[in-house]
Amino acid sequence: MLALAVLLLVACGTKKNVAEGPTAPDTPSGAAESVAETAKTSFARLVNANSVATDNIVASMSFSLKTGSKNLSAPGTLRMRKDQVIRMQVNVPILGSEVGRIDFTPDYVMLVDRLHKEYIKTSYAELSFLRDNGIDFYALQSLFWNQLHVPGKKAVTAKDLKALQVDLNSSTISLKDGKMAYVWAADSHTQHINKADVSYQGTKGGTSTLQWQYGDFRAFEGKSYPVRHQIHFATDATSKPRQIDVTLQLSSLSDNSKWDVETTLSGKYKQMDAESLLRKILNMGI
Repeated sequence: MLALAVLLLVACGTKKNVAEGPTAPDTPSGAAESVAETAKTSFARLVNANSVATDNIVASMSFSLKTGSKNLSAPGTLRMRKDQVIRMQVNVPILGSEVGRIDFTPDYVMLVDRLHKEYIKTSYAELSFLRDNGIDFYALQSLFWNQLHVPGKKAVTAKDLKALQVDLNSSTISLKDGKMAYVWAADSHTQHINKADVSYQGTKGGTSTLQWQYGDFRAFEGKSYPVRHQIHFATDATSKPRQIDVTLQLSSLSDNSKWDVETTLSGKYKQMDAESLLRKILNMGI
């Protein structure tokens, strides 16, 4: 349960965003746009267009977590359907039966504990930790799908790409938006996003930072997708400073669509209060 629930504490996000495919070239405005600025915009456009276009990503998953003195690992499955759900299922080692799952959808977060027949289903706004750090579905989706994102937008437009700060020497793309700051480090040759750094300045003075590193890109649906995700999250916005390291090692990538987006449970499951469960998780030493 701990290994699955920690995903509630992993990401530091933005408001709604969905990265789109290739954007149409803009007509240069003469003196208003220099050759250097055109090159920067072109690089941002290539990075934005480089993510996989399939609607489904399904993979076997090896999940590992380190926080404080705790080291946990478990096998599982990652299922994602674009703009609909990010699902992580954790299984019992060797036996393979599911011990729990977490669903992130645009409207709610659902956490299922198979062992104790308990679950929570709540909006992002009703979970104070997620709400106070600006986390929503589209922020998480951009991280899991290895994409750029822009707060408050449902699509990354040509105008948005021009507004991004691009450093061609370091192959980085950055954006400052209110309390959020983003830096994406991309490969100058492949245009893969190798790392995303996100920081959030909380309303009460606390700061949360997220570093999401991508590795081992594999050919998938005509593009490439990283099968190794290394996530480091740190915050002093909680009652005590916390650090969490999560590694997702994926295998057997597919675009399988034969699975249900919605998780349905029998009457044997008891709904838990979301904030009570979150406090219980935090008290475990995370």
